[in-house]
Amino acid sequence: MTCKVSFSLAVFFFFLQLKKDIDLEKAGLQFIPYQELQVTVSETSEPASDAAAADRDEDIEMTQEEGKLVQKENLGGDEGTEKEETSHLVENIKISDPRRGTEVKLLGLMLGENTATVVAPQITVSLQCNRCKVTADLTLNGRTPCSAQCENCTTSISAAFRPCMLHHYSDVLGYLDLQNTTAVDLVLQECELTVGCLSCSQEGPVQNLAYGQTKEFNCENCHTKLSILAESTKFHYIQPRTNKTGSSGVSYKTLRDPAVQKGKPLPEKGTCKHFKQSHRWLRFPCCGRTYPCDVCHDENQDHPMELATRMICGFCAKEQPYGNGKPCVSCGGMMTRGTYTSHWEGGQGCRNKVKMSRNDRQKYANSNKTVSRKAATEKK
Repeated sequence: MTCKVSFSLAVFFFFLQLKKDIDLEKAGLQFIPYQELQVTVSETSEPASDAAAADRDEDIEMTQEEGKLVQKENLGGDEGTEKEETSHLVENIKISDPRRGTEVKLLGLMLGENTATVVAPQITVSLQCNRCKVTADLTLNGRTPCSAQCENCTTSISAAFRPCMLHHYSDVLGYLDLQNTTAVDLVLQECELTVGCLSCSQEGPVQNLAYGQTKEFNCENCHTKLSILAESTKFHYIQPRTNKTGSSGVSYKTLRDPAVQKGKPLPEKGTCKHFKQSHRWLRFPCCGRTYPCDVCHDENQDHPMELATRMICGFCAKEQPYGNGKPCVSCGGMMTRGTYTSHWEGGQGCRNKVKMSRNDRQKYANSNKTVSRKAATEKK
């Protein structure tokens, strides 16, 4: 019985691994084992003479049978070509462009089973001026950099976007090259994405994505069901590499970390001039942007406001579903003072009469009111 169970488990895992290999082959992904990479790197690092001697030793194997030495040539033509391809891949990895600029990540990214890749040809980013702290939106594409001037202090701002390919094993949307400005938020609702189908290997455009909501659609070619989900965006500034002399050649006076970083408080801890006790930013579904309150939204936008569905904690910058009077799911801090305060809140009667002063006329209000027997019976 035990042998049958072990055999069935072995068959199950074999077919499971086979399915994974087929899916990866359809997606155009190829994984090289660590042992092959290590062997290739060690071979390339050795001197040419040692490599040639090793090749000769591998081509000829000496075996001793019945007191005679028999030379057998190793049929390694295919293995040689595979090693050449592996070394070529290693060279490509070495000469690839290193990460630089501000990295844009989609946290909580979940792609559907048939969704192969996602690329962003054009994005809309909220940028903050390093001089006057004014925020403005800028649309960037992966072809040409964009230059503009701050509306308040007329500082020249330049930004460029280098897109990357999103897939099941990478959540990096791309990299931003910024000057005199920092990234605040990614307006996902106005970004243009290109999604690749795993079934037919065709690509199609997708728009109007929202944070925390699964976008489901069908492939335009084979009508396969595809889906995308992203919880939030993270900006991470990558420090430039230093030269041999010890200097990176970049002025750190013009470089700043992104304004919104997970684990660090928001600017002014999420408060604004209208609400000093509200430590959060609200994400409005009408435009996909974040503002501290609805008044700030109406001051910067010209469309009707819709009630916010998500919010960002002002103490740790954690984006989460909207909840009034509830603590943050990450740091546990209270973003608001709660639903009720020590005042009457428009006659809702939230004050504690036990703690009221005797001189307060509301302390004994309706306490000595005569109640009829009929009304008392109905209450019971």
